[in-house]
Amino acid sequence: MPARGSSAFSRRGFLTMAAAGLAAAKPSRLIIDTHLEVWTFNPKFPFHHPERPDLKRVPVEAPIENEVSEMKQFGLKYAVLINPRYYGWDNSYISYSLHRYPQLFVAHGLLNPHDPDPAARLRYWMEEHGFQGMRFSPIYHPQSTWLNSKELYPLWREAERLGAVFNFYILPHQMPMLEDMAGRFPGVKIVIDHLGKPDLQAPDPWTDFRKMFRLKRFPQVWVSASEPYEISLTKQYPYRDTYPFFKATYEEFGGKQLIWGTGYPKPRWELPMDKELAFVDQALDFYTPEDRELILGKNALRIWKFPKG
Repeated sequence: MPARGSSAFSRRGFLTMAAAGLAAAKPSRLIIDTHLEVWTFNPKFPFHHPERPDLKRVPVEAPIENEVSEMKQFGLKYAVLINPRYYGWDNSYISYSLHRYPQLFVAHGLLNPHDPDPAARLRYWMEEHGFQGMRFSPIYHPQSTWLNSKELYPLWREAERLGAVFNFYILPHQMPMLEDMAGRFPGVKIVIDHLGKPDLQAPDPWTDFRKMFRLKRFPQVWVSASEPYEISLTKQYPYRDTYPFFKATYEEFGGKQLIWGTGYPKPRWELPMDKELAFVDQALDFYTPEDRELILGKNALRIWKFPKG
């Protein structure tokens, strides 16, 4: 015969275990970091910065192992690895990171737009190393017109054939060139980094910034609505001076064409991960809950092919 009170204890224990089971079964939201830059001081992967050949070291190291632990801590399911430009056109460390943790990452490299055969280089990194796209940075060449030059048509045609994703670190006044290529090559998915980099120091930042809005008509274009510290003049969280630009981009593109990414990894140069997420969840309070889910993860599933599981 059970001891007095044992049945009550059993009921309480059962209810406690049931509640714990329900909590464990409740799916957490999908969070995907679509812009994760990693680098190491391992001499096996030397720096070759295209614009700063003298750069051999930066203040902190951000190896892939840091990001694996942080993703686990904050419940991120996947991330898109990006070459931080320190390695120039050599994407070996990104490839190493991708293949060490293939269940967590997809990868973008850098590709020299002036390479004699950029289409072949794209094919090499995608077919031989499993990359899903490339990042281009016309922001470093503000007066250049290479972005939509005819010499790059073969590259974009190859990107269509391969199903590549191109992301662009680009200035607002350069958007018409990107608009031209988006119209010519609709099979290439395009991501615009860092909210299109509005220049808050300009007397009128809006005239150039609105040029990005013309790309909203292309269903293959997404804007990375993230990294407010890249834009803010105050450089103080929660970067209130950036709110009008985030809100205008949201109103123009809608939740289905926005994504989220952190940029610089652990150790955080600007924001720790909890504040990165709080900026989307709390500071940008004009997002609907449904659109916030799209921005933080679900939209990325329409752009990249992430590992199953």
